[in-house]
Amino acid sequence: MENTTYIGLSRLSGMRREMDVLANNMANMNSNAYKGERVMFEEFLKGPNAKEKTSFVNDWAVLRDFRAGKLEQTGNTFDFAISGSGYLTVDTPQGRRYTRDGHLRLDADRRLVTSGGHPVLDNRGRDIIVPDGQGTPTMAVDGTLNVGQQQVAKIDLVNFRNEQELRKTAQGLFATTQDTIDAPATTTLVQGMLEASNIEPIVEMTNMIELLRQYQSTQSMLDAENDRLKLAIQRLGRQN
Repeated sequence: MENTTYIGLSRLSGMRREMDVLANNMANMNSNAYKGERVMFEEFLKGPNAKEKTSFVNDWAVLRDFRAGKLEQTGNTFDFAISGSGYLTVDTPQGRRYTRDGHLRLDADRRLVTSGGHPVLDNRGRDIIVPDGQGTPTMAVDGTLNVGQQQVAKIDLVNFRNEQELRKTAQGLFATTQDTIDAPATTTLVQGMLEASNIEPIVEMTNMIELLRQYQSTQSMLDAENDRLKLAIQRLGRQN
């Protein structure tokens, strides 16, 4: 098998991975605060020596697009959209996790939890318990939660020096080994709203169509190369 085929196969492998990422973006177009992903490719050189190297395609990373999604009105008391850079701190059995999905609720113990049932922490690392019968909970833009005249807690808003190092886990949560830093002073919480996905369906669909065409073109090239090799073998065989 010649280098042409190897190069084509490396490109097909990369495009298959890219299609998986695009399909995942489309599947999450309605997920709260979802951030679109893109595959990053690099050239991979391989050969017997420095002067005789073949260029292959290597998909070595998936990068996340951290542009904010549109804020959408819901009117729900426990929906909180993060306007600006920052994450809510969440307690899970696996340790602390972080999310921008502010679709929250109260559990049986009146703790403020995510849609997956994980407690949201305040700025002292404690669960947030909302007292009953004292009025409608209201959230100030700095994350301070009040019920009637009582200040219940201040939601912990954090950020990270390198958001690309965040590792995506289940239920819209992120894990990391980085230390947290304070969210910027311009970051605010907006009650009764949610951040939508930053996916643009038309753009994603256009990218998928273009990628499919490139895949078909590369496959046609490989088929033609395969036919050329077969013909060469047949002709050489007749001469012998």
